Amino acid sequence: MQQALMSEDPPIKQRRKSDMERRETLLRIRVNDAEYERLKALAKEANLTPSALVRDHLGKMRVRNRSDEKQRVAMLNRINSNLNMIARWCNTHKGAAETIEVVAHLQAIQHAVEVVADQQKGRQP
Repeated sequence: MQQALMSEDPPIKQRRKSDMERRETLLRIRVNDAEYERLKALAKEANLTPSALVRDHLGKMRVRNRSDEKQRVAMLNRINSNLNMIARWCNTHKGAAETIEVVAHLQAIQHAVEVVADQQKGRQP
């Protein structure tokens, strides 16, 4: 009787994954024990496997380019130095400070700061 029931049920077809869904590339990374435990804990909290957690976060994280950041910091330091020189000059020559010259320097500094701000936002000047 059980065979009769089994034969009446159509066989279950397994859906084949398309090439886009099939995961064949293996990514191996090295982590220490603490990092691995943290990954497992995060995956468990999200009710995911560690692999699924990493795949889920691939498009959501932002990777910083540290060399670009160092260049921006260096540029801001140069701008800061220029501002200090202008302030020192203005304080030394209070009566002789020519407004036009000071304003021109300040506009140049403002432009440099805007360039750095645009680069920080990901745009090029």
